[in-house]
Amino acid sequence: MRHKKTLLALVIGITLTSFSTAHALNCVQFVKSATQFALSGNAWQWWGQAAGLYPRGETPRKGSVLVFKQTHKMHAGHVAVVASVLDDHTVLLDHANWGYGHGPRGKVDRGIEAVDCSLAHDWSRVCVFNKKFNVFGAPYPIYGFIYPAG
Repeated sequence: MRHKKTLLALVIGITLTSFSTAHALNCVQFVKSATQFALSGNAWQWWGQAAGLYPRGETPRKGSVLVFKQTHKMHAGHVAVVASVLDDHTVLLDHANWGYGHGPRGKVDRGIEAVDCSLAHDWSRVCVFNKKFNVFGAPYPIYGFIYPAG
């Protein structure tokens, strides 16, 4: 009987692990589900795909999508929704699958502070608050913001 309970617990554990991994969101899936943007592909590709379809710019607006460039750490880039603009250099982001060290992937984070940390204060680089270490992370290059149509 004890062997059956152990086996059952193991099967349940494997099933739950497989389920949570299979249903983890990446940043593109999250932004598509949270907005009306009809773009696809890797996150970094959204900037080029938006040309002619959506307005783009260098100023954050609530509801816009912040598009991160590819880097050696982010091969697919990253996209996040601007939940609110706090001031000229600070926004709150909603996004998924942002790495905090070697933590779990696929998690949705809401209201995460991000600052314009570019030298020219032109929103060309962004530092995102790291909840795990309670500090802002390294600067990441961005393309800019894609604004909703209309």
